Amino acid sequence: MHRIRSLLPGIICIFLFCHTFAEAFAADERSSLSGKYVFAIGAEDYPPYEYIEDGELTGFHIELIQAIAEKNNLAITFERYPFKRAQQMLKTGKVDAFTYYGWTAEREKDTRYLEGNILHRAKIVYVVQKSRVDEIVFNGDLELLRDYRIVTQAGFSYGYEFDNADYLKKYAAPTLERLKDLLLAGRGDLGIVYLSDFYSAYKDTEILNKFTIIDPPVLERPMYIGFSKKAEKDNISTFFAKKMEEYKATEEYKTLYVKYFSEE
Repeated sequence: MHRIRSLLPGIICIFLFCHTFAEAFAADERSSLSGKYVFAIGAEDYPPYEYIEDGELTGFHIELIQAIAEKNNLAITFERYPFKRAQQMLKTGKVDAFTYYGWTAEREKDTRYLEGNILHRAKIVYVVQKSRVDEIVFNGDLELLRDYRIVTQAGFSYGYEFDNADYLKKYAAPTLERLKDLLLAGRGDLGIVYLSDFYSAYKDTEILNKFTIIDPPVLERPMYIGFSKKAEKDNISTFFAKKMEEYKATEEYKTLYVKYFSEE
């Protein structure tokens, strides 16, 4: 019994040391995740996801990221750049992340894509002038589009099959606005667009009445927060993915979603 009693102070000390160390480590981890992170977004407006309204940056993606940042003591700054420049800055580690960034095998060399960091799933479709809809025959087989001029948006990916269909006649427009103009001018037969982008850009104009969507859609593609592999610190991509999954299970997230989209 004397031997056991003599060991107790040592055991208590070890326990207290371990407990204190664990608390210090946890505090350290919280502290390391309280640093500053720069998220790049595209220079163009993409309502309802990322856009300027009354001089302020807003949108579903912006509010979603801000909510997670505020709840987890993360200081996130948004910086707007043309797509190609933002892509290069992500690759070289000059920004921590790039929002609204679809996966490709090439991009994954420099970018960390995690399931938890999916912002939304985007539907990709072909659009054509209503006056020409009967000229286009399509059932999902890309070979049927071989003889048509397809206008794309520079820097965008539309899924592996389309991106690698080198036999198609593709013409890259610098912006969505230019893509629309080329189609209306007859300098392209059909366009390939992200449906929500196209609809949001022209929903209050007569433009939508001039186009129709060709069925079937190309695909539904997840859009991520892509984190820079070169810049990553504090395991921020994994931390953010976990916190975003947790937030998506809350009533607060459902309220945010309904604010921007009709309830499904």
